[in-house]
Amino acid sequence: MKQLQILLILLFQITILSAQTITGSVTNSSGLSGTVNNIHFEFNLGESFTSTIGNGEVITQGLLQPITLTQGPLPVLGLEFNAKRINNSKVQLDWKTVQEINNKGFYVERKKETDVNFTQVHFVKSAAPNGNSSLPLNYSHIDMNSLKGKTYYRLKQEDLDGKFMFSIVRMVNGGNGKTTSLKVWPIPSTGPVNISAEGIENDAILVFDYNGRLIKQLTITAKSPVQLTGLAPGTYIVKLSSETELYQKIIIQ
Repeated sequence: MKQLQILLILLFQITILSAQTITGSVTNSSGLSGTVNNIHFEFNLGESFTSTIGNGEVITQGLLQPITLTQGPLPVLGLEFNAKRINNSKVQLDWKTVQEINNKGFYVERKKETDVNFTQVHFVKSAAPNGNSSLPLNYSHIDMNSLKGKTYYRLKQEDLDGKFMFSIVRMVNGGNGKTTSLKVWPIPSTGPVNISAEGIENDAILVFDYNGRLIKQLTITAKSPVQLTGLAPGTYIVKLSSETELYQKIIIQ
C-alpha cells in the first residue's frame, strides 16, 4: 500500500513538470510573395516562403510563424495594394487599409527586372488622424515610369515607432512602344495656333503662360487637331496632359 502511494506521488510530480505554458499570439499578415521556377506566388499569411520541387513540381508554402503579443498588433490591417500602367509614362498605384494604428505612412518602392534591390521613389503620409483610424482609407499615387520591360512595386508601411512591414509585390509591363508626338504651328504666330498629336487616343492640351500658370485646356485626339485662339501677345508653353515631358514653346506676336 505504501509503495502504491509513493508511485502515485511520483506520477503527479512528473505530470506537473511536463506541463507547458502557451502564450497568446497574433498572426503576421504582412502579405509576402515568392518566385519558384518563374512562377510568382502571393499570400497574406505567414512570415516565410519555402518551396518543394519534385514529382509534378509540387509547391509547398512555408509554415505560419506567429509573433508574440509583446511585439504588439500590426499597425495596419487589411492592406490591399494594386498597380496598373495607364499609359507609356505613368503607372497608377492604389491601396487601401481597413484599420490603422500609429501609422506614419507608406514608402512606394520600385525596381526594374534587372535590379537586385528595391528603391524608394515616393512617400505618402497616413491619411488617418495621428496615424489612427478604425475606418477604411483609400490611397492613390501616380508614378512617372517610362521604363521598358517589367517593373515591380511594393509598399513599405512604417509606423510611428519605426517598425515596418512590406505589402505584396505587384508587377507592370513596360509601355506599348508607341511613339507620341506633338506638332504646333506656325511659330511665331500673329493669330490662331494649330496643334496636332499622334500616338494618343483622348488627351488634353494644357497651355501655360510664362509664369507657369495654366490658362487654357483643350481636348484633343489623334484624328482631331485643335486650334488655339484668344491668346495675348507673349510666350507660352503647350503640353500634352499624359506626356509631361512632351511640350512646345509658342510665341504670339
